[in-house]
Amino acid sequence: MKNKVYTSTLVIFWIIATAFIPIIVVISLQSLQGQAFNESLWNFIALPLIFIIFILGIILIVLAAKAHIKRISKALFILAGSSAVIMALSAIQPVPGEGYYQGRIGAAAEWLFFILAQYLCPVLLLASAIGIIVLIGKKRI
Repeated sequence: MKNKVYTSTLVIFWIIATAFIPIIVVISLQSLQGQAFNESLWNFIALPLIFIIFILGIILIVLAAKAHIKRISKALFILAGSSAVIMALSAIQPVPGEGYYQGRIGAAAEWLFFILAQYLCPVLLLASAIGIIVLIGKKRI
């Protein structure tokens, strides 16, 4: 291995990639079922994973900025970390009009959080994960 920062960056990335799948499933279930959604599933599975992804996303951004790796690898790690952080923040408001921010912000902002959590951030995280996996496979990281 190149150094401890690089190894730590890879470990944090793989933890985020692993926690990403159940979060997307729970967020999708919640947006599809609305009020009938099982709150215990959200409280005991999704919220802890979202908190973990948020913290690890911040750590991934910092470690990627410090690591001595190629520019494309650094950009992909930072993209993965930032999309994980934004997805975690946006997941608090998964269904417009029914979440924490109800009545505190405008309807347009609620839809922005919904689009970020449901579509944009997962796609960016998936794209950066594929890019990182390809670079790891080609040993160009």
